[in-house]
Amino acid sequence: MEYKESFAQKIPDSVAAMANTYGGMILVGVTERNLDDRIIGVPESTIVQIVSACHQKLEPPWEPEIIPVPLPGSDGLMVLVVRVDPARAPRPLLIQGAAPIRLHGRNAVAGLPRLTQLITEAAPQVKTLGWRLPHPELPRDANGQHAADFLVHTGMFVPVDASATWSPLSESAVDAFAGALNNSPLHQALFHWCASLGTGGMNPFHRSGFNRARTVRLLWRGGPGAAEPYALEAVAKLELPASYGAPVSHLRVSLEALVRIGHALKMPSSPALAVGRLHDLVDSMVATLVDERVTAALATLAGVDPLVVPQPLSLDFVTGPPVQDLLTGNGLTPFPDAGSSHGANLLADPGVDQRDQGERRTLVDNWLQQISLDAGLRGMEQALRRLHATPRP
Repeated sequence: MEYKESFAQKIPDSVAAMANTYGGMILVGVTERNLDDRIIGVPESTIVQIVSACHQKLEPPWEPEIIPVPLPGSDGLMVLVVRVDPARAPRPLLIQGAAPIRLHGRNAVAGLPRLTQLITEAAPQVKTLGWRLPHPELPRDANGQHAADFLVHTGMFVPVDASATWSPLSESAVDAFAGALNNSPLHQALFHWCASLGTGGMNPFHRSGFNRARTVRLLWRGGPGAAEPYALEAVAKLELPASYGAPVSHLRVSLEALVRIGHALKMPSSPALAVGRLHDLVDSMVATLVDERVTAALATLAGVDPLVVPQPLSLDFVTGPPVQDLLTGNGLTPFPDAGSSHGANLLADPGVDQRDQGERRTLVDNWLQQISLDAGLRGMEQALRRLHATPRP
């Protein structure tokens, strides 16, 4: 890791040294000085300076991936994450005929043995580590306390066709995606939940917040009179990673439901969550992402056939109060000395066809059982059995 306050002519040297060794990152717009706020930021034009310098100094010309991270309220400044992956670089990378390497946190020049190794080694293989969605966090209030009861988060990565790699997200396809969400199982589940609370105000999925050519955020809200604070929210995000020097291979799709009933209704604590309500919410989110209209819109955005749109790969369940307190009243009992839990990260069985209602129900049942076991609760299997034995409206 290196830090640069601004563009420096030595950045290509560090890029070459990292590429010839184990890789690394350079944060441009962050100072090494011992300040209270080390984040300074640089203008967007710094990207061009880095790319030009790498093309001019590196032999052969090569540019690393550069990820701009905008700084809110900074009038266009950003931190640039220069990510050097040795599996993608043409090794050895030379500067004026020499091969820089990384040695004990500094740049050095490769000796003859190391240079020979770099020249004769087989091309490194790009590792396939599996795609993981960013871990979500509950919002907090001004005092740093959790400002929601819980959230459920899922999503997947849709492969992008080469023709759509550098294109902005289609406006008409985004509109189709929003329309599909507003006719989805998740919309129905949230709407009925609002009605059961006696709070019928609702705003369907619409653009809100950070929306750009390659990033879309769609928001659903429902609550007391459809005013702040909302009891129920859902956010769908589409993102083509804004990187330089690396082609975009996947469209990141995420869907999150945020529940803050206790805060919206000014209750002293979060209300108990029925197992049936949690099951319906999780099932509706998964069913939405495998819905034909939703997958058709995602396929259009990615420029691929709907058949290659994958199914949700994981589920995050994050709570403000301990899971034990949130699920109280469902006939669940804690194991002795089980401790507390604030959620779980769960993976989907790739052998399950989530479009099939029966297979999806089994998946959701397994997820809820895992959530209860992680929280040190027993009795979820019996609660689910009672749930499925009861006719649902």
